[in-house]
Amino acid sequence: MDFSAYRQWLDTLLGLVRPRNMILAFVGVVTGALLYTGPPLEFWPILCAALTASLILGAGNALNDYFDFESDKINKPERPIPSGRISRSDTLMMSIVLFMAGIGLSKAINDYTLVIATLNALMLIIYARYSKKLFFLANIVVSYLVASIFLFGAVASLKQTPSLGMINPLFTTLIATSFLSTMAREIVKDVEDMPGDEKIYSNTLPIKAGTKRAREIAFLFMFAAVAASLYPLFNPPTGFNLLFYAAMILTADILFLLSFTMHESIAQRLMVAGMFISLTGYTGSILFT
Repeated sequence: MDFSAYRQWLDTLLGLVRPRNMILAFVGVVTGALLYTGPPLEFWPILCAALTASLILGAGNALNDYFDFESDKINKPERPIPSGRISRSDTLMMSIVLFMAGIGLSKAINDYTLVIATLNALMLIIYARYSKKLFFLANIVVSYLVASIFLFGAVASLKQTPSLGMINPLFTTLIATSFLSTMAREIVKDVEDMPGDEKIYSNTLPIKAGTKRAREIAFLFMFAAVAASLYPLFNPPTGFNLLFYAAMILTADILFLLSFTMHESIAQRLMVAGMFISLTGYTGSILFT
């Protein structure tokens, strides 16, 4: 049996769905549930919700590669489709299967998760097809999708009809910081993708406003995210490990700001590392009390 062929096939599939992002989505759902309802969590609804978010995100990532084929030939020729490791039709079929699996799994949790999963799947499809033509709206869509992962975890953990009074400040801080930091990261990503995007006449912020202005706008969003992340330090909620949160969040904030001194390709990786650390901070601040 040729195990190298299976390994190459697996590497190709993982390259399409981007497992790093899927893990972030999985952890994000658990974090959203923890911050909204607190421990202990019901195991099966949260597990199903985390898997749903990961599957739908993986589907969206694969579909994005399907539509970004032309620009990826210039920006990222090593990606699975332009490198010839998988066909566009196979990529499309895999994306459809993942979308269907994710939406189907969301139905087993509650009506709220089904609505959010379906809405997000539709938004991912629209984004994948039209992202290069939507200008700034594309960045807003992705930022909403990332922030909605935590909302998804919250509604999956519901034991009663939701109300505004049930929302704690730490949860709203998480939603705000995730939206703002993702806006920054998406703009930086657009700067990195400019060479290929210009070839296919894309309509992105760096192309319209220039790379210098785009980076300045990205920094403003990241600075706002960093500022928002400090709010719980001055107004800590009950049942909250202030020391753990401060250590993790301040480390993440330093990485976020430091990323703007580096090339876009390195900056993105640094931002993702910061997101992992900040998620650890939010989760640990509730668990380690």
